[in-house]
Amino acid sequence: MSRKISAEALIFDFDNTLVDTHSAISNAYKQVVDSISVRSGLDSNYLLQELLKAQKEVIDDKPLAYRIYDRKAVIAKLNENLSLKLTENDIEDLAKGFYRFISEKINYSEDTESILKEFKLRGKKLGLLTDTDVRPGLKNERLSRLNFTKLFDVIIIAGESIPQRKNSNIPFLEISRLLNVVPSDTVVIGDRMDADVDNAKEANMKAILIDKYLPPNSGVHKPDAVIHELKELLEIVE
Repeated sequence: MSRKISAEALIFDFDNTLVDTHSAISNAYKQVVDSISVRSGLDSNYLLQELLKAQKEVIDDKPLAYRIYDRKAVIAKLNENLSLKLTENDIEDLAKGFYRFISEKINYSEDTESILKEFKLRGKKLGLLTDTDVRPGLKNERLSRLNFTKLFDVIIIAGESIPQRKNSNIPFLEISRLLNVVPSDTVVIGDRMDADVDNAKEANMKAILIDKYLPPNSGVHKPDAVIHELKELLEIVE
């Protein structure tokens, strides 16, 4: 049984914590490569593997401080690597289609809203801290489609609401300040060891890792708990 974690406020990550962004991205990528396949005659499965390699070059292999989740740059890298001869307009249209897909196809556990409401009933403050989707306004559009986001006392889109992104502990300290809760009385729930757990710990906060949608990546600090389902929080956080 996981040990109890005392907290006055809970700060949630969004992507792959509250919603299944991983599946949405996978399906959006399939839409991109299917479109390129029609134009180029190349096999979609081959294109998908090459697109994932391009993502590794552009995003995954970058240190956290320099990591920007720019899917247009990924498509441009694929174009460069395979000499596809896509125009700038072609790449922009494919990127728009990608972002439109992930904005419209948002899946999450049906008990998410009831879990957040329960914490509100317990007198907990709720914060949502998420990184920008690169394109200004896109993350806010995605959030506005979900009723449960109205339950948060404070929402910060790092890189838009404030200049700093979630590659340091600054956004964590800022949302704690806005919630009017000292960091040590705050627990962060997120899916990434580096962006969520490490930065929370560097801000003197508690941290819970959720591995429902993605396997954990590497980090420096150890989380206070690891969960697979959000509902486990109801038994852990007091």
